[in-house]
Amino acid sequence: MFILIGLLLGFLASIPPGPINIYSISQILRFGFWKSVSIRLTVAGLDALYCYLSTVFTSLLLSFLDRWSFILRIAGSLAIVAAGFHLMHLSRSHRVLGLGLPENNGNSNKNKRMSHPLLFTSIMFVSSPTLPIFWLTVATVVTSHGLVSHHGIKPLLFALSCGAGSLLYFTIIAKIGNKLQQVMSQRTFEIIYKVMAWALFFLAAFTLISYFFFNLGVNGGF
Repeated sequence: MFILIGLLLGFLASIPPGPINIYSISQILRFGFWKSVSIRLTVAGLDALYCYLSTVFTSLLLSFLDRWSFILRIAGSLAIVAAGFHLMHLSRSHRVLGLGLPENNGNSNKNKRMSHPLLFTSIMFVSSPTLPIFWLTVATVVTSHGLVSHHGIKPLLFALSCGAGSLLYFTIIAKIGNKLQQVMSQRTFEIIYKVMAWALFFLAAFTLISYFFFNLGVNGGF
């Protein structure tokens, strides 16, 4: 039962259109289905890790987030801005590099370098102000109702099922993105990259501003 709940929660946690979703979709359009596998595995693995820490090491996670919240928020904002500039660069150099087009996937070494996308995705995930609250809430609900305990094998299996749900969502999105990649024109790619870049800039500003004006602290509800 708790495995199915974990799959559903992991799937639902990945749906909101935040910076991680926007940037992941942009890389799916850029690399295609198979070359974006590492990004999907990274997000799913981080979801599972956050879920496990929230369930087994709740107080430790709360202490870490409360102590380093400002540094994490700054790092996250910078990563989102960097990801935005990365997409803006792709929108300008798209025709030269041939990025995103299936017939050009093997022509550019830059199209194979995944280090920056993985780094941006990881930093955005760890520094997210909403993901820890979500997983801490999930951990509180499932443990208080006796579905999962704070120790033993159950929290690990539950966390892995949440990660699998996240992976399922991004796999479906990658399939859709791969289909779109094969039919969209270069001009469409450029417009999409620019729209995504400006969306990331807006989210970076909101992430930083919200810390000063709407920061209630992670411990506020726990």
